[in-house]
Amino acid sequence: MDARTGTGSPPEVPGILHLDMDAFFASVEVRDDPGLRGLPVVVGGAGARGVVAAASYPARTRGIRSAMPMATARRLAPDLVIVPPRGGHYREISAQVMEILGSVVAEVEQISVDEAFLDVRGARRLFGEPEQIAALLRRTIREELDLPSSVGGSVSRAVAKIASAQAKPDGQLIVPAARTAEFLAPLPVSAVSGIGPKAVAGLERFGVHTIGQIREIPSSALARALGPRAPEIAHLADGSDRTGLGHRVRDKSLGTERTWDEDLTDADEVRRRITVMADDVARQLRRGELVARTVVLKLRSPDGTTITRSSTLDQPTASGERLREHVVALWERERHRLRRIRLAGVRATHLEPEASTPYQHELTARSGQWRDLEAAMDRAVDRFGTTSLSRGSTLSGAPGTAQRTDAPSPSEHDRP
Repeated sequence: MDARTGTGSPPEVPGILHLDMDAFFASVEVRDDPGLRGLPVVVGGAGARGVVAAASYPARTRGIRSAMPMATARRLAPDLVIVPPRGGHYREISAQVMEILGSVVAEVEQISVDEAFLDVRGARRLFGEPEQIAALLRRTIREELDLPSSVGGSVSRAVAKIASAQAKPDGQLIVPAARTAEFLAPLPVSAVSGIGPKAVAGLERFGVHTIGQIREIPSSALARALGPRAPEIAHLADGSDRTGLGHRVRDKSLGTERTWDEDLTDADEVRRRITVMADDVARQLRRGELVARTVVLKLRSPDGTTITRSSTLDQPTASGERLREHVVALWERERHRLRRIRLAGVRATHLEPEASTPYQHELTARSGQWRDLEAAMDRAVDRFGTTSLSRGSTLSGAPGTAQRTDAPSPSEHDRP
């Protein structure tokens, strides 16, 4: 029987997931420098007024937490390893994480550089139940990025976030709808996002220390302790909250990918293919009057090994030449890892309307020539079709160029 309706309908699916990267900045630094593994590592400023931006789990066992003054952290761990933050690097890896999430789930709401909510109910047909989807996402992030993550799931975003915190580190916890109130009851009220020290003190004045006890006090007392949030917290505590995602970002990227019947083994040929894809993505951007801040390259070998790498541009762009430069650089950096390529994809993310984006064109003769050339190419393609012209380096029959036989497949954005 359905816990909510009292009918014989199937149990409600806990289809809202919250994925949180574990100690994200610190985990990235440990991954990049394996010699730091097992040490109390923090990311932050080392000066007298520095604070901890992130702490590894060995550091956390010493009582070190984010936002703690670095001087306090040093007292707690004299052997503390302090690593200066690399904001651009973290944002690039964040884009890779979000690309992985978007490759599985259409409904993704990124709320910070290291966490996102997902509505996975629509993905069940392809990827299974929420538990299986959570495991798939965590496994893919681990395999492709060598980083740990934790996932919580529930029928509401607030409970999913609480569940992911309970699953840390490197775990997952999916709360069935019928057991939501039971799961929440013994947890401290501070486990609810947004209930800070002042609200905790207000609830304690009424003898409320756990979420379950919230259900036992009059609504008037709850309103005095929590103000306008009282009804929201009451629904959370009794398990009736069903708040889902807020802003859905299914339209925040576009791209193309192709799978070939014969594996590509020639590095120059891969370079030519991804150049064609970069031009195609750039045309999509210009057609939609959009610009992109990040470009993503996806590569897959015949054994299923997949690499997803991204590059953030100094300025948002809709130029195929600029996208080509970045995806080719990504390919050159990763080509040694995959000797045979079965699938490749290029995707533009962090999209913005061109008209509302305060960006400057590169003031060089070369960039101006490329803009004029690409505008002319767009006019030719609109009139004669996509096969009417291409870069000389991508034409079949050009010196050293293999025959191009691939046909474009639907981008992941367009797939059901």
